[in-house]
Amino acid sequence: MTVLSSDTLPDAAPARPARPHFAPPVTARVPEGDLALRTARVLVVESEAIVRLGLRQLFAAEPDLRIVAEAATPRDALFAADRVRPDLVLLDVDLGRGDAAGLDVARALLQRHRGTKILVLTACRDRDVMLRTIRLGVHGYLRKGAETAEIVQAARTLLRGESVFDSRTTAIVMDALRDTERPAPGVTGPRGALLTDRETQVLRLLATGMSNREIGAELVISEATVKFHVRNLRDKLDVRRRTEIVYTATRQGIV
Repeated sequence: MTVLSSDTLPDAAPARPARPHFAPPVTARVPEGDLALRTARVLVVESEAIVRLGLRQLFAAEPDLRIVAEAATPRDALFAADRVRPDLVLLDVDLGRGDAAGLDVARALLQRHRGTKILVLTACRDRDVMLRTIRLGVHGYLRKGAETAEIVQAARTLLRGESVFDSRTTAIVMDALRDTERPAPGVTGPRGALLTDRETQVLRLLATGMSNREIGAELVISEATVKFHVRNLRDKLDVRRRTEIVYTATRQGIV
C-alpha cells in the first residue's frame, strides 16, 4: 500500500490552507526500547492537500512521530519551521512553483535549522534537480509512491543521524559519479587521503545496495578484504557508518 500517489488516497481532501496549519501539542508514549526520548516533531511541506492528508493518516498511527505543522508554499514552510523548530521536515521539492522553489526551501532550512533532518518526498524525475538537492545536503530522498513502512522507517533512520536514499536515487547518483572525470592515480577524500582503484570499485558497488559478500563475489576478493576496504572508506571519508559512505562521497564531490 502506498500513501503518496493521488489515486491511492481518499477522494475527499481539505481545502488548501491560506496559512500554515499547526497541530495542537500532544504527549505520546514512545515504544519501549526506542532510541527517541520524546515524540519527534515533523513538518510537512507539500503543495498537494491530498498528499498532506495521506501523510497525516500515516503518521497518526506512530506514537514517536508527530506532524506538528503543514505548509504548502515556500514562505509558509520557513514561517512554520521558525515557529515549531521541527526535528524532521518532509519536503516535496516541487511546490507547484518550479523546482527552484523547493531547492530554495531546502537550502534555507539547512542554513537556519542545522539540527533539523530533511527527508525529500517527491515525484520529480529531473536528474539535475535530484543531484542538486542531494548536493545541498538533504539527509534522505524518496520517491512518492514509496511503501508506507518505508517512509516511516526512513523518518526514524534520519532521526538517528543516518541517511536514506531509494534505489532509483542511488542509481542516478552513481551514474553521475561515473560521468565525472577522475584525477589519476586516485581521488582525494576530506582528509587528503587518496582512494585507491579498488576502494572506488567497492564504493560503486556499495551504492547499488550490495552486501560485503556480494561485493566480494563481484570483485573476486574475500569478504574480509571487502570489510577492510569499507573500513578504509569510512576513515578516508571521515564517517562512522557504512550507510553514510556513498552519501558523503557524492556530497563532497570526491569522484
